[in-house]
Order: sequence, then C-alpha cells, then structure tokens
Amino acid sequence: MSEVLTVKLKEMLKPVNGFHMNSSLTCLRILQAVLELKKEEDTIIISKGHSAPAFYVLLWKMGLISDEELMSFAEIDGLPSHVTRGLPFIEVSSGSLGQGLSVANGIALAKKMDKKKGRIFVVLGDGELDEGQIWEAAMTAAHHNLDNVIAIIDRNYYQLTGHTEDILAKEPLAEKWKAFGWEVREIENEVEKLKKTIIELEKINDKPKVIIARWNW
Repeated sequence: MSEVLTVKLKEMLKPVNGFHMNSSLTCLRILQAVLELKKEEDTIIISKGHSAPAFYVLLWKMGLISDEELMSFAEIDGLPSHVTRGLPFIEVSSGSLGQGLSVANGIALAKKMDKKKGRIFVVLGDGELDEGQIWEAAMTAAHHNLDNVIAIIDRNYYQLTGHTEDILAKEPLAEKWKAFGWEVREIENEVEKLKKTIIELEKINDKPKVIIARWNW
C-alpha cells in the first residue's frame, strides 16, 4: 500500500478523531484494486459504507477531488460520512449495513435480462455478515447463477464492538460461502493479489464469486 495514501487517510481523519480509521485502512487496498480494474460498464457498491474515507483518498489520488474537498469530510456541506449516489463511480448510496449484496443482485439480474455486460463489485465488511439479509442475498445470487457478481469481504476480524469471532463467529467462512453455492477465493489483502484473483474469477461462469481478503495486523 502506498505510504502516501495511508498518510493522507490519517491526515483527513485527524479532525474527526480518527473516524473509522482502521476500517478504512483495511478497505483501502480492496477499493484500489477494484478502481484500477473497473470498466465503464461495471458497477461498484460499497456496502461497507463507513469505509468512505478510503474511497475519498483514492479519488484524491486520481485527481477527482481536491485537498480542500478531502478535508471537508463529514462537515455539513462536505464529503458525506458514507458514500452517496452522485459521487464519482457511485450509483448506490450506502449506510445501512447488510443491503449492498441484495442491491448488487438486482443490478446483476437486470443486466442479464437486458443482455448487458458489466461486473457488479460489492465490498462487504466481515462484521456486516452478521446481517441475515446478506445470507438471503447469497442464496438468491446462487439460485439465479449471477456470475457477474463479485463480492469482496474485508476480513479484518474486527467490527464496531470488538473481535468478530467473539461477537458472532464467522469461521469457517469460506466453507459457508461454498455451501451457499459461491465460487470462493481466500487471499491476503494486497492490491496485486486482489487484481490477479478478480481477473482469474472472470473465467468462472454460472456462479457468483466471493473473495475473502484477509488482513494481517
């Protein structure tokens, strides 16, 4: 990960007491990989909406927002604390955890019905997997063979109130997704590994895909 991005993330979050610092830090590589591979017809859904600071830092790196805009984060007229429709690359607002995968399914199914190309990337938090709607959506995606859905789980092992395995155990996480009919990959949370895995998964047909991106603290 670029040290410049990490420094910039800490700089922008200092005025707001490090709002979701760790959550944004672990999502930075995932969002970087997705943005670097995104094609015009692709859709990005950041279901883990509180990782918005990481997304904004990447927009800053791309020259799409200024330093002044970046430092306006969470101000009344500044960048919102969660991503909202109308921002670059964002077609779906986030905030309520657990809904992003369902929205991704709807877009994916519509694309198939209209015979349109395009992948739907949906970024999920591991704490977000506590939501039952995620697993309903997982069943739905497999039932409809939504191979244009690529979910990426930010597996950093922490959620708002503590360690994920103490609050509601997720493991064996890969086996759970496989049982739900998904093509699963477990990798380290690194940009190049993420990009390579995404490209490899494009060869898989008739199944939705999920990448479990494990973070090493």
